Amino acid sequence: MIAVDFGDEPDDVEAFGERYDIPFPLAIEDQDRAKKMFGILGCPSTVLIDRKGRIVGRGAGEGNWTGESARALVRSLLGIREAPGSASAPTPAAAKKARKAVHLISAVIPNDAKLNEILDEASAALEAGDEVSILFDGQSVGALRTHAQKTPLESAEFTRKQRSTLAKRLGASPSTAPRNQLEYIQQLANAGAKVLVNVNAIRALGLADGEIHPIAKRVSVGEMEKIVDESDACLNYSHE
Repeated sequence: MIAVDFGDEPDDVEAFGERYDIPFPLAIEDQDRAKKMFGILGCPSTVLIDRKGRIVGRGAGEGNWTGESARALVRSLLGIREAPGSASAPTPAAAKKARKAVHLISAVIPNDAKLNEILDEASAALEAGDEVSILFDGQSVGALRTHAQKTPLESAEFTRKQRSTLAKRLGASPSTAPRNQLEYIQQLANAGAKVLVNVNAIRALGLADGEIHPIAKRVSVGEMEKIVDESDACLNYSHE
């Protein structure tokens, strides 16, 4: 855990930490740069970053990080699964599904390892019982454009080794494992993931609605922002 202060003098920040015996580091950052870097609107805000340095969750306000829902989210991000009947495991009546979003913003590179890794995490989240939404936004919408009955997501086939690894992860035979990213997303959709596309982004790219693959449900920019804001964790696909 690290706290980020916006604009105060280093001596004042250090004195504050000593006064209240704060046990974690206190950093100082420019407010505008921090907002852009972490995708936050104001302070206080909380940003969750995974072991690979990716932002996987955001929260505005002070929030309650002592409740079971917050603890369940952290356990999920750490890959910790509570044994049924353990003291810390919630009862079925109290159990709450975590809501996770995969937010594709940049143009998709076919068979990009970064996107494949994110889809793997979405698959693991579904297996754990979480709710998953896959959101095509911004330039990524072009990956759903159908041309000659094929989308860019299908333009690069998975290697034999990739399909074999996927087959083991999905509990399928190598012959039925996804052959490309579109088939992988279709398999996640069949497992319960919601696949959505921003209609505003479709128009911004000069595309017609009929050109976009029907796997994705059309939603407004407001609906997509709401899904991202209300997600317990968000995995962003971006080249920035």
